Amino acid sequence: MWRTIWTITRKETIDNIRDRRSVFNALLSVLMNPLLYIVLFGFMNRAFSEQAEQALQLPVVGAEHAPNLVAFLDQYNVDILPPPADPAAAVLAGDVDVVLVIPESFGAAFTAGEPAPVQLLRDESNQGSSIPAQRAQRLLAQYGSQTAALRLLARGISPELIRPLPVVTVDVSPNETGEAGTVLNLLPVIMLTAAFLGGFYMVVDMTAGERERESLEPLLINPVPRWAFVLGKYLTALGFTILATALATALFLVLLGIPAVQEFTAIQVSIPWPAIWTAVLIIFPVVVMAVALQMLISSYTRNVKEAQTYTQLLSLAGFMPALFLAILPIKVQAWMYFVPTIGQVFLINKVMRGEALPPGDLLVGTAVTLLVGLAALAAAMRLYNRERIALIG
Repeated sequence: MWRTIWTITRKETIDNIRDRRSVFNALLSVLMNPLLYIVLFGFMNRAFSEQAEQALQLPVVGAEHAPNLVAFLDQYNVDILPPPADPAAAVLAGDVDVVLVIPESFGAAFTAGEPAPVQLLRDESNQGSSIPAQRAQRLLAQYGSQTAALRLLARGISPELIRPLPVVTVDVSPNETGEAGTVLNLLPVIMLTAAFLGGFYMVVDMTAGERERESLEPLLINPVPRWAFVLGKYLTALGFTILATALATALFLVLLGIPAVQEFTAIQVSIPWPAIWTAVLIIFPVVVMAVALQMLISSYTRNVKEAQTYTQLLSLAGFMPALFLAILPIKVQAWMYFVPTIGQVFLINKVMRGEALPPGDLLVGTAVTLLVGLAALAAAMRLYNRERIALIG
């Protein structure tokens, strides 16, 4: 029987490879994801770097009231600009990112050693102004700290008295992953996307597609158990999906290792091969489940269009949670390992951070995902035992 299954698998593989357009579309949809994420990180890095390095354009209202403050800002790559006619309106309109307002009473209060407040106008809803506003706030805080220290020294008091609790931040993450935690959080997203989209076109074509082409019924007439046909088709799609997942993972990691890409994204990361293979093994049960669910859905639907619609929704449900988890700081809970795909995301993230995998969590996540996949495959086999499986519509 296994020889028969292997014959079916080989036939389906050859037939699908001949359809180069479908193979190209499947690989393109999977391999474009690593490229898009690399380009996204590159442009984000360039935008933030340019804003941080170029001179800060700072319109100042009442610059004549604080010449020392203006001179201090000028020393730190700040271009002091004349204020707009209506500072608040200019900030809201996006004409300027931030405006510094120095009141007329600043000079007298500052000279008397009293608090001399200034205003920094910015639009909180304008994300593009966040970096200029932060730079201005840091410089103003630095000027205030220096002024306070000088005043204490003038009175014979050590400035250290106003810093009773120095805080030193220590990064305890592994050196090879600490600076690239955000981008490594995207690795599960890329792997899950490939797991759900890698064999998508192939599964639909081998199930709903054959039914539409009326080529399924002649196959089912053969004296071979129908479950063997399903298993042969499943193994074909499974092999292609594993290949697509491996290619997407390899492409992402290879791109991160190219010096030009590292310079473009400002991310330098080195992941040991054991961690990579561990991540691939963790994602394998998801591939098993994804292909089985796609076969079940495509076997149940009435035509190719309907099969594509539902399997695409399944794909979104599969990898979108991983994308949210890559962005949102969610603390892992024990029950999350019982949810397929979500448990794998946390396990892969642990591997990328160099942490030890909890055996219980690994076993639960793997077992639950495999059980869902096997149940879906068994349900698909049961559908193929129904006579109406070969009917169109």
